[in-house]
Amino acid sequence: MVPPAEPSRGSGLPPPSRRLESLTGLRFAAALAVVVGHMHPTLWSVTLTMVAVSFFFVLSGFVLTWSAQPEEAPGVFWRRRFFRIVPSHAVVWLAMLVLLAATAMSPAPGFTPAGVPAPGPALANLLLVHTWVLDPAFLYGVNPPSWSLSVELFFYFLFPLVIPLVRRIPARWLPLPIAATIAVIWALPAAATAITGPPVAPGWIDVPLEAFWLAYFSPASRLPEFLLGILLARAMHHGFAPRVGVVLPSLVLFACVAAAPLVPRPFTFAALSVVPAALIVLGTASLDLRRAPSLWRTPAMLHLGRISFALYLTHYPVLLLFEHYCSHLFHGVPGAAGAFVLQVAASMALAWLLFRFVEQPTARRFGASRPKRPRTGADGSTPAP
Repeated sequence: MVPPAEPSRGSGLPPPSRRLESLTGLRFAAALAVVVGHMHPTLWSVTLTMVAVSFFFVLSGFVLTWSAQPEEAPGVFWRRRFFRIVPSHAVVWLAMLVLLAATAMSPAPGFTPAGVPAPGPALANLLLVHTWVLDPAFLYGVNPPSWSLSVELFFYFLFPLVIPLVRRIPARWLPLPIAATIAVIWALPAAATAITGPPVAPGWIDVPLEAFWLAYFSPASRLPEFLLGILLARAMHHGFAPRVGVVLPSLVLFACVAAAPLVPRPFTFAALSVVPAALIVLGTASLDLRRAPSLWRTPAMLHLGRISFALYLTHYPVLLLFEHYCSHLFHGVPGAAGAFVLQVAASMALAWLLFRFVEQPTARRFGASRPKRPRTGADGSTPAP
């Protein structure tokens, strides 16, 4: 991450020029939760997957704000983010089309037809605008996990427009928009529960498609989680660094996941777990600010964190391939455990390849900030400032 724009004030902490590397390592834990939920779906693992995605949205707002430079032009920011995510997405998108054509599988059985998606949903998926369409063929088309990239792209578009406004909020007033944002995150699923109709997936997602889209897929509905991350980073810029660590808020988060059957389903997508997720981000960041020991910034965890985006993209094609060609080879609990290990290992290997040969080189070549060239006079000399 790039150092942030301004130092902390009156906190007694080191200035926030420190790189918050533990957050990079923590990304792997969240990505692995998504992988587990997709490869071995149960009510609780699917809920954990949804909670992990919500965590990513909060983390995204926090990290972008922490590293933001006031002098960076919006066009530079958009170019950097584009080349960070889109090339890898496009490679996996093409690989998924080949896979679906070769196997005649459905990218999301029960939601989409088998084989290659229709041109409209496929193109919308490639352009990452598919979550704006309330249609399963669009929401689940090609590589289903890419729906969150569509949401993130919306966040990236808004960030340069929003961050100047957030910077104007006085430090003493930050608790008010933070509380208001959390209230909105709770209000959205409350509104979704008022929508009636047949459930999307009985026993798993017991809400109508319209309610599911409103509370889960809609980029506008997920924006408050991103804004919460932005506001929390601004609060930390001003010295708010609670020493909550990672263990306690993680236990609370898992308790929220365990309580999923006890509350209306829309509340489990984000609202129930957003506060402990935010505390995990704050607690992890404060470890680095205080130079406290942290498992998450060890070399191994940093490496895993760097390839976590590629893992998020590659695990679903591996899952489909395994189900099509290998699922009949594994039986019982030992077989299921062995299958899971093989799928994770294959996903990790593909993730490293995608990171090493697509994400990393394209981000370095096209996404890096370009130094300004000095203006020269007609004779080739550099004019005086």
